[in-house]
Amino acid sequence: MSIAIYFFREYIFYINIFFIIVIILIEKRNPLYTLFWITILLVAPYLGFILYIFLGLKFQKRRTAEKYYKWKFFQSRKIINSSDRQDLFKWKQLISYLEVSSMNKLTSLNSIKIITSGNKFFDMMKSDLLDAKESINIEYYSFRYDKIGHEIVDILVDKAKEGVKVKVIIDGASSVKNKMLNRITYAGGEIKRFFPWHFLFLKLATLRVNYRDHRKLTIIDDKIGYIGGFNIGDEYLGKGPLGNWRDSAVRILGECVLELQKEFYFSWGIVNKKDYTPIEAPYKYNEEVEEQLIKDNEVHGTHIQVVSSGPNYQFRTMRDNFLKIILEAQKYIYIQSPYFVPDEIILEAIRVAAASGVKIKIMIPNISDHIFMKWVNQFFAGELLDLGVEIYKYNNGFIHSKLILADDEIVSIGSANFDYRSLYQNFEMNINIYEKYIVEEFYKIFNNDIRLCVRLFKSQYSKRGLWIKFKESVFRLLAPIL
Repeated sequence: MSIAIYFFREYIFYINIFFIIVIILIEKRNPLYTLFWITILLVAPYLGFILYIFLGLKFQKRRTAEKYYKWKFFQSRKIINSSDRQDLFKWKQLISYLEVSSMNKLTSLNSIKIITSGNKFFDMMKSDLLDAKESINIEYYSFRYDKIGHEIVDILVDKAKEGVKVKVIIDGASSVKNKMLNRITYAGGEIKRFFPWHFLFLKLATLRVNYRDHRKLTIIDDKIGYIGGFNIGDEYLGKGPLGNWRDSAVRILGECVLELQKEFYFSWGIVNKKDYTPIEAPYKYNEEVEEQLIKDNEVHGTHIQVVSSGPNYQFRTMRDNFLKIILEAQKYIYIQSPYFVPDEIILEAIRVAAASGVKIKIMIPNISDHIFMKWVNQFFAGELLDLGVEIYKYNNGFIHSKLILADDEIVSIGSANFDYRSLYQNFEMNINIYEKYIVEEFYKIFNNDIRLCVRLFKSQYSKRGLWIKFKESVFRLLAPIL
């Protein structure tokens, strides 16, 4: 053994010891995270060293985050003035918590349309983009420059040339063509990358590998907003290797759009390293919302509250939102998620709800867009079969829909998955809809999806082969970094 190799091994050994001390004494981590990283660093020191540099360092992330982000602390402890509706009163504590933890108020003058197919999503959005008069703000985890991406960019370019203010944020881990960037910029629009991923700069990589902008948002003229699970790309039209793509999103016309706009400018401030706080102004399109509600035979506007989360927040807002919904449910809980990798808190809450007699149905894909996610999904879903939780594996392509609904009273839909990245590491955005007729519509959609699923029964699950059990057992160990 050469002296160089000997000293390298000694160096890695002492560096790993240093990391272990950091994890235990300096970083205030969840015990599961702590045990995970200590095990990796001890069992596989060389691989563990590399993984921890890219995925594990938290104190470096925290300092960098403080440099770019404005922390959100308590700013209001006022109680939400809820209506006389009993179902809304039931969720008063959750509404108040979200107002306090993420400064997003409950809005009521809204008209909403549910979208469950890529064709409808892009057709509606393109139509609204073409009608834009003042501004277009777009924020997506992934924005491909394929056929549908070309069509969207063509509209953005034309609108920018007309004088419409066009702002686009794309996550830095997403592959973006320079031609696309240049077209929007040369037309007068602005396009920014959210923490571009540069492997050569390890100092920045320690932040950027984990802190992803996973939000999916379009806002037009401070009037109309789109939020859900769709990114921009041909695969969301069913033209990718996974075939049919089932997703969920909503189109909002109403005052909730101003809350979405506020969150967009929070992200815009991050990418520009400035504090872009929009000037508070009343919603300008009340008459149009009221006309739409009359047209749709709705007796009142839809109550909606934005749920935003990120690594800079004082609370784990998205996790707590899911947790509160699960614990408050009395009749049923339906969950759709392409990545069902709950932390122990969420998993235990589901167990408690199931043991308490709450009817729980969870829908996951039967195929996966990640090499080992199928087995991780199946492991965590299988953990719940003994308690009577019904597990459905979507069998008509890939299901990317992300939502939880409960008791005909609340549905939370948006970008957040039931996994560690969405709950702890990514910037995410959902909306909570507190409206019976909307929840009933999602209830019907969920049950229609069940017809396209295969149910996972305990008798079947217990007979799976040793090789499948091995893959589940190994891949589930990666849960804390998924």
